[in-house]
Amino acid sequence: MKKVEALFEIIIKEKSGSWFFWFLLLFIPYTNIFSVFFLSNLVLGSKIKSKKDKLFYYLPFTKKEVFLYLYTFLMLLICSVTILIEHSQAIYFLIFSTFIFSLATIAASFGIDNLAITIIFLIVDSILTKIGSLQLDINFNPYLLISPTYQGNILYSALFSALLLFLAYRVYVGGESYVKN
Repeated sequence: MKKVEALFEIIIKEKSGSWFFWFLLLFIPYTNIFSVFFLSNLVLGSKIKSKKDKLFYYLPFTKKEVFLYLYTFLMLLICSVTILIEHSQAIYFLIFSTFIFSLATIAASFGIDNLAITIIFLIVDSILTKIGSLQLDINFNPYLLISPTYQGNILYSALFSALLLFLAYRVYVGGESYVKN
């Protein structure tokens, strides 16, 4: 438990001003989705992009631990607030956050700007969710079932986000526990 606490403390102290700002926005309706979006990008994706994730490996953390602890930190942060404020939206925010965290991690792991990719995804997602409907007819759009923003089917959306999370884990960890200098 000491390792988890140490990592959480490092993360909070590193950017305490921005964490506090995004955390406060979680409490305000209609801005909390933006807060979840930016928190999901900040946790690991921005660290990979700026190569600050390598600092964790000088401490006794493996890549697997960093990925799992940071994801856990994000889920605890979002859960703690959404359950207090909008408990009916907790599952929605967790699925959305998992997807954005995963997409940002994959993009940053490949050297692509994680914030730009997630914004582009949201634009494409908003276009795809406007096409068709969930009714089984000629206008049926299966993407609505798995969309992390529309979430036509909670189970399918959660499975899709979990699949992307697993892919992000595999891409980030890449078979090595420590970064080689």
